[in-house]
Amino acid sequence: MRNIATLTASASLFHAKLADATWLAQHFSSSEFSTLFDQLFAGHTIIDSHEVNISLPEIAENGAVVPITISSSLDHIDKIYILVEKNPTPLACEFELSKDVVVYITARIKMAESCNVVIIAQQEDYLLRNQKWVTVMQGGCGTG
Repeated sequence: MRNIATLTASASLFHAKLADATWLAQHFSSSEFSTLFDQLFAGHTIIDSHEVNISLPEIAENGAVVPITISSSLDHIDKIYILVEKNPTPLACEFELSKDVVVYITARIKMAESCNVVIIAQQEDYLLRNQKWVTVMQGGCGTG
């Protein structure tokens, strides 16, 4: 009986890993920003909002290490997406959050060239968007 339970649990984990691999392949390999944006957010209402704050430098000296901070005092934010419009892989990060946490995320992202960095925050049934233009002096995605 124990072997059957182990086999069942292992098969479930294997299926979950395949599903994760498929999701990663679909979302982190897309080279077109608009295609990826439609895949991720089609059918959802997107509201432009400054209640999800972005802190980014106006000029990034090195696109390989661009610091970003995202914060919000809004409740019930489930996910945060960071998208870089002109990167070879536009989806830079996705964070799944507990609804009970205060949003404060800091990271470093790569930027291939000057463009908008778009933040999408999923809050219950709708999406909040904020974006900021960053001028990149030296590329970070193998471009300069």
